[in-house]
Amino acid sequence: MPITLMVVAPPDAPALVPLLRDADEGEDRLLAALCDPAHTAYAAEDGAARVGAAVVCWEPATSEILLLAVAPERRGRGIGRAILAALVAEGRQRGTDALLVGTANCALGNIAFYQRCGFRMDHVRRDYFTYVQPPISENGIPLIDMIVFRCTLAGA
Repeated sequence: MPITLMVVAPPDAPALVPLLRDADEGEDRLLAALCDPAHTAYAAEDGAARVGAAVVCWEPATSEILLLAVAPERRGRGIGRAILAALVAEGRQRGTDALLVGTANCALGNIAFYQRCGFRMDHVRRDYFTYVQPPISENGIPLIDMIVFRCTLAGA
């Protein structure tokens, strides 16, 4: 899937909130991530259509994809994989050693997706989602921990 991944300037980044709601339903948390000058916001476009978005905290050693989402009507078409590939390529270009991404312990589709894209399980952020109230479940599993995946970029 050919997409264009473009940096979105901080003043324009709040426009990505509707796309990123599936990555984190808390609008305050989304806006904080999008407007933080230490983060880079991206819009994924397919022609004139905005089909996805991501927010990354780039660091020299280990960077992290904080938010990643594809428009619901465009899922299953390789857009998420294309966004990840573009971010991995940018990480290599920046000289970042590794790229992390986290997902909920109950998001079985996401867990499989990141592994299919070459990320490997790295660690667990225990009790990460305790702020979600009332508690929710997905796939019959309570949302509690974040599973963090790593893609090693240095020397790869």
